[in-house]
Amino acid sequence: MKLEKKLAICTTRRTPFAQIAKALGRFPAHHLGKMVAEDILKLSGIDKKNVDGVIVGEGFPFAPNSARVIANLIGLPDEIPALTVNQNCVSAMEAVVESARRILLGEGKLFLTIGEESQTSMPFVIKNARMNKKTSSLDRLLSLLPDKLPEGVEVRDLLEDGLADGETSYGMAVTAEIVAQNYRLSREIQDKLAYESFKRAYEATTQGLYDPYIMEVIDDEGNPLKADEAVLLRKGIVENPSRMERAMLLFDNPGMKWDQFKQKYGKDLKNDVGPTVTIFNASPRSDGASGLILTTPERAKELGLEIQAYLTGWKMKGVHPNLMGIGQAAATLGLLQDFGLKPQDVDVIEIHEAFAATAVGALEEIRIQTGFDWQKRFEEKKINTFGGSIAIGHPFGATGIRLIANAIMDMKHDPSVNRVICTACAHGGVAGALMIERA
Repeated sequence: MKLEKKLAICTTRRTPFAQIAKALGRFPAHHLGKMVAEDILKLSGIDKKNVDGVIVGEGFPFAPNSARVIANLIGLPDEIPALTVNQNCVSAMEAVVESARRILLGEGKLFLTIGEESQTSMPFVIKNARMNKKTSSLDRLLSLLPDKLPEGVEVRDLLEDGLADGETSYGMAVTAEIVAQNYRLSREIQDKLAYESFKRAYEATTQGLYDPYIMEVIDDEGNPLKADEAVLLRKGIVENPSRMERAMLLFDNPGMKWDQFKQKYGKDLKNDVGPTVTIFNASPRSDGASGLILTTPERAKELGLEIQAYLTGWKMKGVHPNLMGIGQAAATLGLLQDFGLKPQDVDVIEIHEAFAATAVGALEEIRIQTGFDWQKRFEEKKINTFGGSIAIGHPFGATGIRLIANAIMDMKHDPSVNRVICTACAHGGVAGALMIERA
């Protein structure tokens, strides 16, 4: 939808994104969100009484309403509402949209909006334990671990289970490979996008372009972390791109040979170009949080807030779960239709790179439907100008606001950029697109 009244985006901040179980591993998601919230309040200088609500997006929430926990921890007024939304990898986008809806409905004028995720904190669980008398209490369960569990009782990894619901969709890596096959995406084109993501993110980081948006966090060894951990770890790839060619293929390994993949998922495959998805053209597992203030332009002026950009519209659209990456095309095209625009009318596209295959597949679908020459725009650095999720990392619930921060960077460093679309796909097939415009 296109908004009749634009909304102000202010004080966009985030933690560095860290590798799973590394620099930020000791912090649960709501503590990462708390850090960002405190940082935003400090930088903005607004009084806590001026916050009308807290909306948090989290892909796999474990705290009982993280938004309320954060509001309590940082001492916001007890009477303000707080809500946690769960929309998998577009959770932060959904949090921004929910904040916008509440402002437009007159429920408040200023909302603290956070996206967060700690993949490190996602637990291993004992499935069906309470259904069996032998394991129905913690003491009984512990007496049988590790190798005496009764039939039907199993240890599960919630992170792995969360990436495939086991009911209607495959795991995310599978959906990426299906998109690669169906759109005949070579490994070479995926590796090209991934390498550029590494290179652009590394260059922007070492040049200090990300500094205004990333707060300093003390890592697990007591050292200050001020840059995205995965970006710094990929210096070797940036300097030696031939390493891309040596990356392990996810579906050409002893656990799942390509023939096995085709046998298991063949009904969803239109083409066969061989395995393409690797550990280097996929986003790394990550921890992190991001946030911003969403308010009316009038309220921003009253409080002396710098307006970094405007939110002027959004679209949420779904596709089949096993083709989830293509949702970015559906959401983007739907949003453009609402605005009466074509893809070339947008100055920059910030697209989530869950996998290179899903980003390229979505861009190809846009090309097929509109003739948009995305490869030319990519070469011009008008798509993911300063790198994307493959390089920066992807804490599920935090990525949507990270994309907004990158859109603000686009406008800050290029005066010709006035309109940016941020788009992301998510497990289950729901995707989002936001229209961000220059302030």
